[in-house]
Amino acid sequence: MSARVVPVGLLTSYVREVLETDAVLADVWIEGDVSNAFQAQSGHVYFTVRDDHGQLKCALFRAYVARQRYLPRVGDAVAVHGRVSLYERDGSIQLYADLVQPAGLGILALQLEQLRQRLEAEGLFEPSRKRTLPAAPKVIGVVTSPDGAVWHDIQNVLSRRYPLAELILSPTPVQGHDAAEAIVAAIEAIQEQRRVDVVILARGGGSAEDFMAFNDERVVRAIFACRVPIVAGIGHETDWSLADEVADLRAPTPSAAAELCVPSLTEITQRLEYLGERLGDAMTDIIASAREEAVLLDDRLRRLTPRGQIQTTQRLVDNLSSRVVGRGRELIEIHWRQVDNQRQFLAVLNPDRTFDRGYALLHDASNRPILNASNVSVGDFLHIHLASGRIEAEATRVWNDKP
Repeated sequence: MSARVVPVGLLTSYVREVLETDAVLADVWIEGDVSNAFQAQSGHVYFTVRDDHGQLKCALFRAYVARQRYLPRVGDAVAVHGRVSLYERDGSIQLYADLVQPAGLGILALQLEQLRQRLEAEGLFEPSRKRTLPAAPKVIGVVTSPDGAVWHDIQNVLSRRYPLAELILSPTPVQGHDAAEAIVAAIEAIQEQRRVDVVILARGGGSAEDFMAFNDERVVRAIFACRVPIVAGIGHETDWSLADEVADLRAPTPSAAAELCVPSLTEITQRLEYLGERLGDAMTDIIASAREEAVLLDDRLRRLTPRGQIQTTQRLVDNLSSRVVGRGRELIEIHWRQVDNQRQFLAVLNPDRTFDRGYALLHDASNRPILNASNVSVGDFLHIHLASGRIEAEATRVWNDKP
């Protein structure tokens, strides 16, 4: 029996240190049913895993919650990975989880999901880092087995679709114990061919165990580090591996990967023919438009050159001259009519016309007109103006008749 008395905090700290330094408890899987599951405002998820013999509190912190494809619910049978430690505040032992999956998947599937989440947290699967494939690659590297049908399928697709591309095979086994290491070496070897523009990583269909090499962390990191884009064509459309997630582009099959890497020569030819027709139509329109513009510019040039301006001015002068002459004639006719009217009016007022009717004009000796008989005395000399000639007379008798 120990005679030493220690504070509670010291003891709980010691227990926590013992738990966390235990290699088994630092990397442990547990399985059971979920109870008391809830998510706090902080984003952390707290739940309890229990079976017929015991229970253990679990904490899944927010950073790990964000990685999960699945979150525990009350009543679910789950498998949980994490480390065991002591929560000193209430003295309870807890499992600090980093992965929660439905139970029954098997340890390999659980470990694969754990690896996936860890690599995802490092950014290896980030869509923004994936590169665009070259539009028309000259050299295509292929990492696959030289013995299977995949290599021949890729050759056939590319020879039919785009025979201009050169293929370089980097051979490797695609399954088995040493396949992962061999795939990494093949990826590194193909990059030594500096002419390679894109790489196809491919294998045919198989069981889940056959794809384990493509879930190996070394292969995933080799794909991530490749200097050129990699297209993954692994298995069939329903098959999935970590290599698919890290590749720049995933294809549902190896043949589809070959098609995605190159354009179709037939489609290119059809496209060029279509563009040629459009170019011809566009050139015809441009030429027609240019001709119309040339005609307009020629007309403007003729009008703006001195000779053209002289001709234009001459036409204006001729037009104005014609209008002036016409207007002048109209005015002259109007004036002649007015003169005739005045002549006729003057003719009416002409005194000579009065003489023609038998009248005479009388003046005294001083040549002043005599208007009244009272202006004449007997013996005065008179000058009588007739229509033709004059008469001098002497007044012998004067009558001053008044009306």
